[in-house]
Order: sequence, then structure tokens, then C-alpha cells
Amino acid sequence: MTEAVISVASARERLLPALSVKSGEPADGYAPVTVANRKIFLPLTQPEFDRVTGLQRRNRRTAWSGVACLAFGAAMARFPVMLPLAIAIALLSALQWGLTWVLLRAYLPSMTVDGGRIRLVRVHEQFAAAVRGDS
Repeated sequence: MTEAVISVASARERLLPALSVKSGEPADGYAPVTVANRKIFLPLTQPEFDRVTGLQRRNRRTAWSGVACLAFGAAMARFPVMLPLAIAIALLSALQWGLTWVLLRAYLPSMTVDGGRIRLVRVHEQFAAAVRGDS
């Protein structure tokens, strides 16, 4: 694994090399990723894309289910068991949200934005060479 520097514009416009950032294999598509409040697209193979979108979906679902459990528990607070049960479920949802967030960050390359450039760390060597223009 190595690092690569790409422009925000090329990542937004899907102009990156058609190689997976994870495996260096030919990419099947682009996964939307948010970094520093900017939506960019990283090239991935289909199994990698499915993993990323699954983690993103699970992350959203657990956040919303935790909020819904707290709201339901507050609405049903007149029953003595409901509020503590809702708080316990909301805490479990928050824990699962945190775990999926960590898994997503560990699975994707580490990304930092510096002006109009994005530094990707933990990318495949073939992708980094293609970005640099090496043959």
C-alpha cells in the first residue's frame, strides 16, 4: 500500500484512473464518499463497491434507528419499562453506528484535503502509479 495525491475536481468528475484504489484491479464503478464536506467518487470493483455501500447504508440506518428508539421511548415514558428499554436500544444503535463508522474508515483509504488536492493513504501501488502517470 502507498499514497497518491489527486485533485478534488477529478475525483468529483470521476476522472480518476479506472483502477480500484483498494486492489489495483480494473474498476467496475465509482463509490460516493464524503471527505471534508465534499462528495467525491473513488473507483472500486463491484465487491468493494458493495461492501462500501453496505457499510454506508448500515451507518445511516443505525443512526436513524437510535433516534427513533429515543423518540418512541420518550413518547411511551408513561409505561415504566419503555424509557429504559428505548435508551438501551438507542445506546446499542450508537455503538453499532460507531463500529460501522470505524469499519468504513478502515476499509477505505485515509483521505485528507489540502485546498484543491486530496491525499489518499493506503491505496494500491498500481492505482498510485496510474495517478502519477507511470507506466
